[in-house]
Amino acid sequence: MLSIDSSVIAIFIIIWVLVYVLSRVFFKPIQRIMAEREAKIQKNREAYEKSFEDYEQSISKIEKKLREAKAISDAKREELEKEALLEKKRFLEEINAEFRTQIEKARARLKKQTKQLKEKLESEAEVLSKKIENKLVH
Repeated sequence: MLSIDSSVIAIFIIIWVLVYVLSRVFFKPIQRIMAEREAKIQKNREAYEKSFEDYEQSISKIEKKLREAKAISDAKREELEKEALLEKKRFLEEINAEFRTQIEKARARLKKQTKQLKEKLESEAEVLSKKIENKLVH
């Protein structure tokens, strides 16, 4: 049978002393370091998540401001285009009025010249008719 002698008790005590010493010297520091590491990882993860949320909020604000700026610039561009079209229309109307005025002046000059030429031709026709009459009579 099995008999327990003093060497078994000595081995048992040595093993427990080794377990105690190793747990104090090796396992507990490792566990503490691993717990600290895990805490740092968790802290970094939370900081990352907060930073990412802040980033997404910033991006959302920037996109919103960009949409607002685009809407404002589109409205301003449309306003400027309308003003430009009105200015173009006004300018064309001024040009048309100026051309009409010049055409009317030219017509008036042409009528005046035509009238003068008719009067001149009539007077010359009279003179010629008198000359012809005089030549025929004499």
